[in-house]
Amino acid sequence: MSTLASPDRARDSRRRGGGMLGNSVHLFTVAGIEVGVHASWLIIAVLVTWSLATGVFPTAVPGASAATDWLLGAITALLFFASVLGHELAHSLVAKSRGVEVSSITLFLFGGVSNLTAEARRPGEEFQIAVVGPLTSFAIAAVAFAISLLVQADPAAEATAAYLALINAALGVFNLVPGFPLDGGRVLRSALWSVTHDLAKATRIATGVGQLVAWGLMAWGVWLVLGGDVIGGVWTVAIGWFLQSAAGSSLQHTILETRLRSLRVADVLRTDPTGVAPATTIATLIDDHVLPGARRAVPVVEDGRIVGIVTLADIGRVPPGRRPVTQVAEIMTGAGRLAVVPPSASLQEAIDVLGAGEYEQLPVVEEGRLVGMLTRADVLREIQIRDALGLDRSVPARRGDAGDDASSGRPWDRP
Repeated sequence: MSTLASPDRARDSRRRGGGMLGNSVHLFTVAGIEVGVHASWLIIAVLVTWSLATGVFPTAVPGASAATDWLLGAITALLFFASVLGHELAHSLVAKSRGVEVSSITLFLFGGVSNLTAEARRPGEEFQIAVVGPLTSFAIAAVAFAISLLVQADPAAEATAAYLALINAALGVFNLVPGFPLDGGRVLRSALWSVTHDLAKATRIATGVGQLVAWGLMAWGVWLVLGGDVIGGVWTVAIGWFLQSAAGSSLQHTILETRLRSLRVADVLRTDPTGVAPATTIATLIDDHVLPGARRAVPVVEDGRIVGIVTLADIGRVPPGRRPVTQVAEIMTGAGRLAVVPPSASLQEAIDVLGAGEYEQLPVVEEGRLVGMLTRADVLREIQIRDALGLDRSVPARRGDAGDDASSGRPWDRP
């Protein structure tokens, strides 16, 4: 099974380190994409190896020893997961070619996941990114089937190739099931998006279909258990439960991201163009700015233009005895290395910058001049207030109109 992780999960995994899902081991990097395996992958790897060693190769390769069956099972399992990796790489490489960055690929209990850092920008891009995975699996299945015909004289090689052909064909078919966020669900969403021109609406419909598929899988799993196939039934229920959870999470993320893209930094920002001069001592900085305002970062300003930023971490590296004589300019991060956003940027763009650098705050700058500081807390507070008031976050706050062009004036100066 293959899924494309929603961008919020990708950002969360990057903050945990390594760009992959938590509890993952990095294997290698391909085209700038980290590839790793999650700890849960060991469970399915052992199960696949066991099922092949005890149920396939003893019949396909008569006379082989138990050790040979297990070795063949392990090799075939690894080749299968290499196929899954090929499926995910196809998603990731097409995504990158369409301008959608991919942080990592992780093999885990239910197959593979490509962690995209953003949603596709157009329905056609979504379709291309989603459909290439199943097409790759079908291509691998075709190649494996052809190999199985060419090596019929070798029962072990034939059985291995035949299994890979069958399992990759099954993987391709299953992923085309319209169960969002499976590939088929994303293909469905791309079609709905193209018709409705509304990503959030398309996601709601695709998610609803996906949840029906998930409930159907769980019901089928229960029926299998009652029929005596305990392992198959439990596995099917687990897949259904995973899809149900992933679909709900993806829907919430898409709705949130759609709304955040309609709000600008200026709609949330509490303007404060003040800062400290480069010649300010660290002791004065602490007494007059950090402690009174409980500020974790203070911009450094000269002639109204931002020239740097100083954080608690920077201050902490200065011994207390040196703080009365050490100037901010000596420890600040210079403007050339600052990540900044303009007031006209969408909140989603700002969040992406915050997440990419694991920052707690960002200077908001227009034409080199400091407008204020945007913090994670500012964004969270805006969301919480709008939720409490029952406001659709796609409706701009009265501080500014998110539908305005960036050149239509200064919404942060409006009453």
